[in-house]
Amino acid sequence: MLRYTICFIEKNGQLLLLYRNKAPNQFKWNGVGGKIEKDETPYESIKREIVEETGLEVKNVSFRGIVTWNNEGGMYVFVGNGVHGDLIEGPEGKLAWKSINWLNESEEAVSNIKYFINDILHGDKVIEHSFQYTSEGEIILYEQKPLTTDFTQSVYKQKLVKS
Repeated sequence: MLRYTICFIEKNGQLLLLYRNKAPNQFKWNGVGGKIEKDETPYESIKREIVEETGLEVKNVSFRGIVTWNNEGGMYVFVGNGVHGDLIEGPEGKLAWKSINWLNESEEAVSNIKYFINDILHGDKVIEHSFQYTSEGEIILYEQKPLTTDFTQSVYKQKLVKS
Protein backbone atom coordinates (compact mmCIF):
# COMPACT_ATOMS: atom_id res chain seq x y z
CA MET A 1 0.00 0.00 0.00
CA LEU A 2 1.27 3.46 -0.91
CA ARG A 3 1.51 6.09 1.84
CA TYR A 4 0.33 9.32 0.15
CA THR A 5 -2.66 10.82 -1.63
CA ILE A 6 -3.11 13.79 -3.95
CA CYS A 7 -6.20 15.39 -5.48
CA PHE A 8 -6.66 17.80 -8.37
CA ILE A 9 -9.88 19.70 -7.66
CA GLU A 10 -11.65 21.11 -10.72
CA LYS A 11 -13.93 24.14 -10.86
CA ASN A 12 -14.89 26.22 -13.90
CA GLY A 13 -12.09 24.77 -16.04
CA GLN A 14 -9.39 25.42 -13.45
CA LEU A 15 -7.58 23.33 -10.86
CA LEU A 16 -7.00 24.22 -7.23
CA LEU A 17 -3.28 24.06 -6.51
CA LEU A 18 -1.20 24.39 -3.37
CA TYR A 19 2.10 26.30 -3.31
CA ARG A 20 3.97 24.05 -0.88
CA ASN A 21 5.77 25.57 2.11
CA LYS A 22 7.43 22.26 3.03
CA ALA A 23 9.44 19.47 1.42
CA PRO A 24 8.91 17.51 -0.69
CA ASN A 25 8.32 19.83 -3.61
CA GLN A 26 8.84 22.93 -1.50
CA PHE A 27 8.12 26.18 -3.38
CA LYS A 28 6.30 24.33 -6.17
CA TRP A 29 2.61 24.20 -7.10
CA ASN A 30 0.94 20.82 -6.64
CA GLY A 31 -2.44 19.27 -5.92
CA VAL A 32 -3.68 18.99 -2.34
CA GLY A 33 -3.16 15.85 -0.29
CA GLY A 34 -0.85 14.18 2.15
CA LYS A 35 0.00 11.15 4.21
CA ILE A 36 -2.49 8.35 4.81
CA GLU A 37 -3.07 7.88 8.54
CA LYS A 38 -3.40 4.58 10.40
CA ASP A 39 -6.79 2.90 9.86
CA GLU A 40 -7.64 5.11 6.85
CA THR A 41 -8.31 4.02 3.30
CA PRO A 42 -6.70 6.17 0.58
CA TYR A 43 -10.19 7.53 -0.20
CA GLU A 44 -10.84 8.48 3.44
CA SER A 45 -7.41 10.08 3.59
CA ILE A 46 -7.92 12.34 0.57
CA LYS A 47 -11.35 13.45 1.78
CA ARG A 48 -9.78 14.46 5.13
CA GLU A 49 -6.77 16.13 3.49
CA ILE A 50 -8.99 18.22 1.19
CA VAL A 51 -10.87 19.68 4.17
CA GLU A 52 -7.69 20.22 6.22
CA GLU A 53 -5.76 21.94 3.44
CA THR A 54 -8.54 23.91 1.74
CA GLY A 55 -11.57 24.18 4.05
CA LEU A 56 -13.70 22.98 1.12
CA GLU A 57 -16.14 20.13 0.84
CA VAL A 58 -15.67 18.37 -2.49
CA LYS A 59 -18.74 16.33 -3.37
CA ASN A 60 -17.34 14.13 -6.15
CA VAL A 61 -13.92 12.60 -5.54
CA SER A 62 -12.82 9.75 -7.79
CA PHE A 63 -9.70 7.62 -7.97
CA ARG A 64 -7.80 8.10 -11.25
CA GLY A 65 -4.53 6.21 -10.80
CA ILE A 66 -1.23 6.19 -8.96
CA VAL A 67 2.08 7.95 -9.36
CA THR A 68 5.18 6.04 -8.27
CA TRP A 69 8.82 7.03 -8.14
CA ASN A 70 12.13 5.15 -8.18
CA ASN A 71 10.37 1.90 -7.22
CA GLU A 72 10.26 3.10 -3.62
CA GLY A 73 7.28 5.37 -3.09
CA GLY A 74 4.05 6.60 -4.51
CA MET A 75 0.68 8.24 -4.13
CA TYR A 76 -2.94 7.62 -5.00
CA VAL A 77 -4.23 10.25 -7.43
CA PHE A 78 -7.79 11.57 -7.25
CA VAL A 79 -9.83 14.15 -9.13
CA GLY A 80 -12.56 16.12 -7.41
CA ASN A 81 -15.40 18.45 -8.41
CA GLY A 82 -18.62 19.75 -6.93
CA VAL A 83 -16.91 22.26 -4.62
CA HIS A 84 -18.78 23.77 -1.65
CA GLY A 85 -17.62 26.15 1.06
CA ASP A 86 -15.10 28.91 1.46
CA LEU A 87 -11.46 28.45 0.59
CA ILE A 88 -9.31 28.62 3.73
CA GLU A 89 -5.52 28.53 3.47
CA GLY A 90 -3.63 26.60 6.11
CA PRO A 91 -0.02 26.08 7.15
CA GLU A 92 0.78 23.85 4.15
CA GLY A 93 0.91 26.81 1.75
CA LYS A 94 -1.11 29.26 -0.29
CA LEU A 95 -3.89 28.12 -2.63
CA ALA A 96 -4.83 29.35 -6.10
CA TRP A 97 -6.99 28.30 -9.04
CA LYS A 98 -4.81 27.73 -12.12
CA SER A 99 -5.63 26.71 -15.67
CA ILE A 100 -4.59 23.31 -16.99
CA ASN A 101 -2.54 25.07 -19.67
CA TRP A 102 -0.68 27.01 -16.97
CA LEU A 103 -0.01 23.76 -15.11
CA ASN A 104 1.29 22.04 -18.25
CA GLU A 105 3.63 24.91 -19.13
CA SER A 106 4.81 26.33 -15.82
CA GLU A 107 8.25 25.74 -14.33
CA GLU A 108 6.66 26.63 -10.98
CA ALA A 109 4.62 23.39 -10.92
CA VAL A 110 5.96 20.03 -9.77
CA SER A 111 7.83 18.65 -12.80
CA ASN A 112 6.02 15.32 -13.21
CA ILE A 113 2.45 16.70 -13.29
CA LYS A 114 2.53 17.59 -16.99
CA TYR A 115 3.16 13.90 -17.76
CA PHE A 116 -0.04 12.63 -16.14
CA ILE A 117 -2.51 15.48 -15.62
CA ASN A 118 -4.35 15.12 -18.93
CA ASP A 119 -4.73 11.36 -18.43
CA ILE A 120 -6.15 11.69 -14.96
CA LEU A 121 -8.53 14.47 -15.96
CA HIS A 122 -9.69 13.12 -19.33
CA GLY A 123 -8.45 9.55 -19.73
CA ASP A 124 -10.73 6.55 -19.71
CA LYS A 125 -8.31 4.20 -17.90
CA VAL A 126 -6.98 4.09 -14.36
CA ILE A 127 -3.22 3.63 -14.67
CA GLU A 128 0.09 3.81 -12.86
CA HIS A 129 2.36 6.66 -13.86
CA SER A 130 5.86 5.43 -12.99
CA PHE A 131 8.83 7.80 -12.78
CA GLN A 132 12.56 7.24 -12.33
CA TYR A 133 14.66 10.20 -11.19
CA THR A 134 18.35 11.05 -11.02
CA SER A 135 19.84 11.91 -7.61
CA GLU A 136 19.36 15.58 -8.63
CA GLY A 137 15.62 15.04 -9.13
CA GLU A 138 15.53 15.03 -12.94
CA ILE A 139 13.11 12.65 -14.65
CA ILE A 140 15.02 10.02 -16.65
CA LEU A 141 12.22 7.52 -17.32
CA TYR A 142 8.43 7.70 -17.46
CA GLU A 143 6.18 4.70 -18.07
CA GLN A 144 2.45 3.99 -17.90
CA LYS A 145 1.21 0.68 -16.57
CA PRO A 146 -2.41 -0.58 -16.34
CA LEU A 147 -4.02 -1.11 -12.93
CA THR A 148 -6.46 -3.92 -12.21
CA THR A 149 -10.07 -3.50 -11.14
CA ASP A 150 -9.15 -5.20 -7.84
CA PHE A 151 -6.49 -2.57 -7.21
CA THR A 152 -8.96 0.23 -7.92
CA GLN A 153 -11.55 -1.26 -5.56
CA SER A 154 -8.94 -1.59 -2.77
CA VAL A 155 -8.51 2.22 -2.76
CA TYR A 156 -11.95 2.51 -1.22
CA LYS A 157 -11.66 -0.49 1.14
CA GLN A 158 -8.07 -1.25 2.21
CA LYS A 159 -6.96 0.57 5.35
CA LEU A 160 -3.40 1.46 6.26
CA VAL A 161 -2.34 -0.64 9.24
CA LYS A 162 0.86 1.26 10.13
CA SER A 163 1.36 5.01 10.03
